[in-house]
Amino acid sequence: MPLRDDTLRSLIWTPDASRAMALIGNTPAAFGQTWHLPCDPERRTYAQLAALASDLWGVEARYTVAPAIAFRAAAVFDKGARTIVELLPRYAHDNIFVTEKFAQAFPEFRVTGYPEGIAALRPTG
Repeated sequence: MPLRDDTLRSLIWTPDASRAMALIGNTPAAFGQTWHLPCDPERRTYAQLAALASDLWGVEARYTVAPAIAFRAAAVFDKGARTIVELLPRYAHDNIFVTEKFAQAFPEFRVTGYPEGIAALRPTG
């Protein structure tokens, strides 16, 4: 994990994002507006997400919090690491999407919760 495991995160389940973009794109009243795509309204930290995965998958969650200097050093040699360095400010603080506008405009839209999404990602083998 980059920088910290105690900041609150908004993570979007990709199938939900795809359905939401199609819904917004096919709703004339939504044109010309800014939208945050829907995500689980329960805000969790990376540490909490790792613990949830551990519980759901029945394995011990092990991870390392990598300091910014590690990414900066890697960026000297790796293009992918350079991209991550550009995103590091997002990991230093809470990163919360405000999705109430979407929820009010599309109340029938079902958002995949963290437990359901993490359970679906369970590693095999």
